[in-house]
Amino acid sequence: MAVLSYDDIVRLIKKEEGILILNRRDKNISGLGYDLTIGFIRDADTGQVPETFAEDNNRYVLLSEHRYIVISKEFVYFSSQYMATLHSRGSYALKGIIVTSTTVDPNYAGCITGSLYICSPKDVYIKKDNSFATMVIHQLRTPTQKGLSRNEDGRLMDAQETFHSRYPNINADTIQAGDAYYGALRKQIEYEYMAARERMRAKSQAGAVVEAAPTQKDGGSRITFLIGNGFDINVGLNTRYSDFYPYFIRNHPDNLLAKNIEGNIEAWSDLELGIGKYTEKISLPDERNFEQYEKDLEECLADYLKEETYKINLREEGRKKQVGLIMLNSITNFYSHFPKIIEQDILRVLPVHPDERKYSFISFNYTDTLELCLKAAKEQDTGRQFRSEDVIHIHGTISDNMVLGVNDKNQIANKNFQRDIEKKELLIKEEINKSYKNSRIQEARAAIDDSSVICVFGMSIGETDKMWWQYIAKWLQGSEARKLVIFARDSEVARNSKYTNKCKRDMTERIKKNGDLIGVWNQVESRIHVEVNADIFSFELV
Repeated sequence: MAVLSYDDIVRLIKKEEGILILNRRDKNISGLGYDLTIGFIRDADTGQVPETFAEDNNRYVLLSEHRYIVISKEFVYFSSQYMATLHSRGSYALKGIIVTSTTVDPNYAGCITGSLYICSPKDVYIKKDNSFATMVIHQLRTPTQKGLSRNEDGRLMDAQETFHSRYPNINADTIQAGDAYYGALRKQIEYEYMAARERMRAKSQAGAVVEAAPTQKDGGSRITFLIGNGFDINVGLNTRYSDFYPYFIRNHPDNLLAKNIEGNIEAWSDLELGIGKYTEKISLPDERNFEQYEKDLEECLADYLKEETYKINLREEGRKKQVGLIMLNSITNFYSHFPKIIEQDILRVLPVHPDERKYSFISFNYTDTLELCLKAAKEQDTGRQFRSEDVIHIHGTISDNMVLGVNDKNQIANKNFQRDIEKKELLIKEEINKSYKNSRIQEARAAIDDSSVICVFGMSIGETDKMWWQYIAKWLQGSEARKLVIFARDSEVARNSKYTNKCKRDMTERIKKNGDLIGVWNQVESRIHVEVNADIFSFELV
């Protein structure tokens, strides 16, 4: 491990290689590190901002035997090959100010939090924009494969999360104020940070050599994303069925489907399965009425989703850039959210150079939210490395032949409906698509067949899309050089990380069951990777 000199730090910052220091003052780069500037300071025990010196409003008065929490003005990032240690400055030591010595891990991104203790018997004075510690930067002999530490809730530790550790021993007002400071600073530098990280990744990938197996030859250079309703929910739209039901009931109070939903919400947690089960209540004289009830429901759902999409706001150029950068990074670096060993396993089946990779998107949503985000991403793709085709809306869109239904006739409770061609064209997804005479299914299957990696986001791997899980299962069995990546969301895990493994098991059990993989599970298990609550597509549009 080597300590970086002034020349090393200047060179790496200029070339954006391995380290970033945003909001920096170049004069703070010293012979053996960087002097961090006070951006936030509060008394750790009282929550008070230090008073200013009566004769000089630009100086804080730090009280004897008091402890202060400090957050840097700088926002730093270290790659897997760099770390840092914090040390007291000589001038502070002479004044009787002790700076806690700590480390900054590889792969860290955030402000630097420190603690000052006044051991002098007298109060001391410091300038408001003074440097409070020297950050000595070290280069590791080999890049670490261990990711950044996480807190009790499974979130990556940064300056903000440090306040929310189990036993912070910090005044609540100080924590609240520190949160607000960090959030405002992160928002201020977000665009600059994401743009810099994207440039760093592009350089790294362009020069990278995958040391393990060569790129596979029978899976293709395509990465296909299957995007479900969880994507729209993730960006701030209220598109759950439970969000829609009150709207439907209010606008169609006489619709028998609406009445049944209102009287038994829990049985309708999945709208499509609920419709299939409800058919059992339909007698022969009511069949025509049922078709009208179902039509009213679809039209009402389309109207509701239109109103939701009107909330999307990408008019502000800065916000659009931020969304575009996060979207671009989420897609082109999806594998970076996994442990290093899994990341390398995924990279083995991808072309080494990013510009050789192709991307396809199969949306199971009726909205155009995904297209808006992809457009923003392409506008930020200055290196022209992101090659994608038009989104395939496998279930249609709000304005183009919506497909709302079950997977197969076995999910229709009414036996007469199972034998009736018209009813099957009304209720079974594949039959509905055929009746529209479109090529969506063929296009989606072609994209899957040409892929080396399938990524699933915002989907429950549910029964009503079983035909797709079965198709992907067969695709997975077709070559050892194919990977299935599932990004799961779970609120329980967000509150307590001990549920992470349970969530992963639940998702793998669903793909095993709905993909009919039970008999061949041992052959494919190692090529299915599940990540829970990954920091991917982390932006809001409303």
